[in-house]
Amino acid sequence: MTLAALLDRRRVIVPLEATSVREATTQLAGALARAGAVTDEARLSEVLKNEWPEDVVMVAGRAFLPHFRTDAAGALALAIGVAPQPICRGNDPNRCARVVVLIVAPIREASEYLRAMSAVARALASDEVLEGLHAARTPDEVLAIAGLRDTPVPAEVTVHDVMTANVMTVGPDSTLDDAAREMLSRGVRALPVTGANGEVLGLLTDGHLLKHLLPQTVQQLSTGQMKAIKRRTARGSPVAPREVHVRDAMDRTVLCLAEDQTIADVAALMLARDVDRFPVTRDGTLVGFLTRGDIVRKLLGY
Repeated sequence: MTLAALLDRRRVIVPLEATSVREATTQLAGALARAGAVTDEARLSEVLKNEWPEDVVMVAGRAFLPHFRTDAAGALALAIGVAPQPICRGNDPNRCARVVVLIVAPIREASEYLRAMSAVARALASDEVLEGLHAARTPDEVLAIAGLRDTPVPAEVTVHDVMTANVMTVGPDSTLDDAAREMLSRGVRALPVTGANGEVLGLLTDGHLLKHLLPQTVQQLSTGQMKAIKRRTARGSPVAPREVHVRDAMDRTVLCLAEDQTIADVAALMLARDVDRFPVTRDGTLVGFLTRGDIVRKLLGY
């Protein structure tokens, strides 16, 4: 199947006259309803009003991709809008785009929903497709863009479809204190450790922080003294726990995934190896991160 099966001129708005991503999404939802792709328009309106995601996906600075799983949708459907001028997310001038693609699907269609998102993202990564969308003046001109309609919808949900891109990382020469502050501020439990060229050198987890920092914390709580417990680094010199370098605490043996691996294979790997988080690499360079929680949230809708 290709994206042509999901395209319908009744669900294309050119020009899309909107001043915000939310307004654009509401107009596209109306187009879906008028085309009969939505079984409960009032319910979809409530979803857009009350369940608006904090961070709508933006595809490589090219398009916004709002997406909702709701039983207000009778089946998987998408709508496309092209604005004459860039629409910005909030007041951020670095997050603006002229293209907005709305994807809706029933809650039960988790796999199809992710496959469609993947296909749309891959189509929009093409300069030719983006230029065609920007030049389009009618819905028929949008549907005539070969690179858009001919993009295949993958048969399987892959790591690329579910992973978190733009991953926060830490360098091997950072201290545990620096890494702990980053992990706490971002609410993450692990950080890939990368080299100068983005290669994965290791993985630092909250377990490593506990191993090195907990003895000092326990001593402080029980005695009230701030004296640090010295540890020896790989080079043999004593150092306070907070000043230990990441390279001396991280796991150096890290199992990495490729973007085209299927989620079914990854789930089996998680169970067999008792691993719940993986860096994702392309040609040896970090491009994403995948956790068990990512799969649960995106496939089951939690």
